[in-house]
Formats: sequence, C-alpha cells, structure tokens
Amino acid sequence: MKIKIALLLIAIAIITAASAAAQDTAQSGFAISLKNGSNVRGRTLSRDETTGKLRLAMSENSYAVIAPEDTVSIQSPSGAADSISIKLKGGSELRCKEFALNGEVVAVKLGTATRVEVRWNEIESISFAP
Repeated sequence: MKIKIALLLIAIAIITAASAAAQDTAQSGFAISLKNGSNVRGRTLSRDETTGKLRLAMSENSYAVIAPEDTVSIQSPSGAADSISIKLKGGSELRCKEFALNGEVVAVKLGTATRVEVRWNEIESISFAP
C-alpha cells in the first residue's frame, strides 16, 4: 500500500513539474523585470487611470497587477526586433524593443541613443507584436 501511495505521489509530482515547465516556455511577449528580482511576461499592458497600477495580460484568463515603481525594465525578448507596439491616440504607432516608466511618462527607446517621451493619457494601448 505504501508503494502505491509513493508511486502516485511521484506521478503527481512529475505531472505538476511538466505542466509548470510547459507554461513557462509557452509564455511569450515582452518581459517586465521587477525590483524584487522576478520577471513576468505578458502580451498586453494597460494602466488603470484611477490607481495608476499596471495591468499585464499574460493569457486570456490571467493577468498581473504591478505598481509602476516596482518595475526595473520592460523589453522585448532577446532576438526579437522592435516587437513592442505602442499605439497612440490619433492613430500613430511607435515600435520599440524597450521602454521605461517615469510617473506619468513612458520613455520609449527607439534606437541606441534616441528616446521619446509619451504621456500615459496619449497612449491607446501597449502590446507585444511578434
């Protein structure tokens, strides 16, 4: 009986580990590095106008709420070329690999030495565009 329980527990552990590994590798999108050392990936980023918190959609059914001051960097995965799309109100679009949050301003890195600052109220959406 003890052997059956042990085998069952081992099988559950293997299934859980495989599921976690599959979820980790299946996630795509831009990466947000946090001050506590962790990283989260998501495809769409929005900002709650009343609280100022960021809402990162990671899949159809899951999202994370992040305080902007807890972020270190927001960038595309390595190897992706200009895969973050920032759509502005009025129809314009900026494509970049990296941007930073500075209070009410998003600093978009367009090249090695070029940054454009855009106010949050001018942004329609921020998404990962492979």
